[in-house]
Amino acid sequence: MSKNEDRSISEIVENQKSYFLTGKSMPIATRKKYLRELKLMLQENENIIAEAVYKDYKKSYFEVIENEISLVYVEINLALRKLRKWSKPHRPVPSIVSIPARCMVCQQPYGTVLCISPWNYPIQLALIPVVAAMAAGNTVILKPSEISNHTSALLSELINNRFPEEVFYAQEGGIEETTELLSIHFDKIFFTGSTHVGRIVMRAAAEHLTPVTLELAGKNPVIVLPDCNLKMTAKRIVWGKFHNGGQACVAPDHIYVHESIKEKLLEEVKMNIEKQFKGNAIESEALPRIINEKNYNRLMKLIPADRVVLGGSGIKEELFIEPTVLRDITEDDTIMQEEIFGPLMPFLSFDDLDALLEQIKLKPSPLALYIFTRNFRLARKIQRGIRSGGGMINDTVVHFVNSSTPFGGVGESGMGNYHGRAGFETFSHRKAVIKKPNWFELWIKYPPYTNFKLKIIKLLLR
Repeated sequence: MSKNEDRSISEIVENQKSYFLTGKSMPIATRKKYLRELKLMLQENENIIAEAVYKDYKKSYFEVIENEISLVYVEINLALRKLRKWSKPHRPVPSIVSIPARCMVCQQPYGTVLCISPWNYPIQLALIPVVAAMAAGNTVILKPSEISNHTSALLSELINNRFPEEVFYAQEGGIEETTELLSIHFDKIFFTGSTHVGRIVMRAAAEHLTPVTLELAGKNPVIVLPDCNLKMTAKRIVWGKFHNGGQACVAPDHIYVHESIKEKLLEEVKMNIEKQFKGNAIESEALPRIINEKNYNRLMKLIPADRVVLGGSGIKEELFIEPTVLRDITEDDTIMQEEIFGPLMPFLSFDDLDALLEQIKLKPSPLALYIFTRNFRLARKIQRGIRSGGGMINDTVVHFVNSSTPFGGVGESGMGNYHGRAGFETFSHRKAVIKKPNWFELWIKYPPYTNFKLKIIKLLLR
């Protein structure tokens, strides 16, 4: 039972704001203390956390450790090693109009921040932003998703019984609680979820001129060119598509394959599905269930029965959908009108790469773009020419777990980024301070203005 359950969320937010204004959250030693405490909380509760996630959608213990908890450890460990360096002021060279002066750019925490997390990775997508926010010296309110209700309840209980409410607090609840939170003036909001809800968050933030980071989604295309390594391409696409049951914002959404290798790639994909799920997907630990009945029904309606190559069936009582491969899909099909977010893999073919690229450019920018080819020069040209949050050449998904590079969307797939240093900077304001001595003053800046002074300014600044 939470020790703070009798307090309103607005009171807790005000408590956090007051605490932040004391400056007690800012010392590096304090930040590291709470990061270590968060890591210890996870280490001591790995098993019960894995049980809670399994209850939500039958995600295996292996995958909870691999792509949930371990990724939070990576971010915590990196922050503990690099925090002093990240926090060190940068000293740029002053411009000529400031001379003599010394410039300093400091990383200053925003204050009290709100992190709203989704259900599909209920641990890592909740806590990685929290790690960044804490590392930057903020106080944090976390709103975990009510859809993954077992994990949300456990995570909230663990956090609220472990941390002082003025430092870090988790608020359970659904739309009503989220709406209340969004009505409060936070100093920064970090949201991960759908584009639809992202717009709601941004409108609410605008009322208080609160800066936001939005990690949204999109229909991530895969482009497979004729010179690719077919076996490796199929293996990596299958893993990326069906990882977490396809319920991942960076999952390959649909496959554009060159007409000349379409049949061969389809065969390789079928072979890899059989191999990775041992011919019995419903018994495989590598395929979690669909999160709820609403999403199950939505996904089943997206399957055109006449174009199923593999799979296509589901068991509603189990919220299970087979890994499903679809061929000869067109841009007009229903499955191409929305993000899939499930274990359905549609194949579209092309024979003119330039025409395909022009078509992709006209669509909303995806969170990720994946290209399979041996021609790295061409792949880099494609990546430069198409706007996307990020991407990979000859693989899928795993760019997300690289803490040395920023992760984020662009356009309808989001704004801002995080992971590693990028996350620390996302929750920090870059504050510029210029220090001037008293022994010299640039006299030409003061009235009266003369033609002589104007000539000097033109000479110096042109």
